[in-house]
Amino acid sequence: MIFRRHDLVFSDWKKINTSLIQNEDFKELILKNIIPGIVRRDEIETTTGGNYYSENEKVFIGFVHPFTQDGRRLRFASSVSGNKITKLITPYEIPNFRFEERTPSLKALSHIINEYNVGVWGSTSLEIVTGLPYTHDKSDLDLIVKNFNQKELIDLLKTCNEVEISHGIKIDTEIHLTSGYGINLKEYASESDTLLGKGLRDVVLIERETVEAYL
Repeated sequence: MIFRRHDLVFSDWKKINTSLIQNEDFKELILKNIIPGIVRRDEIETTTGGNYYSENEKVFIGFVHPFTQDGRRLRFASSVSGNKITKLITPYEIPNFRFEERTPSLKALSHIINEYNVGVWGSTSLEIVTGLPYTHDKSDLDLIVKNFNQKELIDLLKTCNEVEISHGIKIDTEIHLTSGYGINLKEYASESDTLLGKGLRDVVLIERETVEAYL
């Protein structure tokens, strides 16, 4: 297996150190393997390696509590050996799960997946996978797409803009380039000569001509 940004992974979380988590409910959800780890970039940026982790590497992950405390969402960062990961769910698999259109972001997702082949990450994906109430009435909808041409991207942006207005939420769409970097769809549609590329190892500025070559 290989692991990319936004992937959800499961392992035996009892083997990671959760002693710093003070919220017992959050800790229990992790230790009982109810919530997944989210593949993330290490705190120390490095350009060593590609925009993915392999089974032979340490995979950096983050956990997010489904409930807020004092208006804030609790998070916990950790890592696990890639060969200890027992289950992987990519953003592109999420739309295949059955889910209840409980909040505006979930309703918006139903609308968009009827027209486009997109991946889902963020709080919406966590709710769909776990069944826990990660989203609320103002939650953003986070999408990711790959292998879209320029026209398809602009059409998707138009649809997302319309759905944002009709559902009263923000939709954040990331374009996954063949180089492994992700760029923001709205920024791509702007006239900027350089675009911010988010990778698993680092964050870089990418020339527009290069972006077009990696769609």
